[in-house]
Amino acid sequence: SFGLHLGWAIEGAIGSYYKFDASYLSPHVNTAARLQSATKFFGVPLLFSGQLYNMFSPETQNYCR
Repeated sequence: SFGLHLGWAIEGAIGSYYKFDASYLSPHVNTAARLQSATKFFGVPLLFSGQLYNMFSPETQNYCR
């Protein structure tokens, strides 16, 4: 499942000398994660925010529910 949102984020490496993982800090990342978890509740594979929807062309918006 996917949760999509539009906004800024800061990426940083977290870890030790032997292992690194990428971490993303932003309230927008949190919104995308909440949308992704809401897909299970609604039983759909994809949810996106209104902020992302507003960036779509009118033709693409017609395909959205």
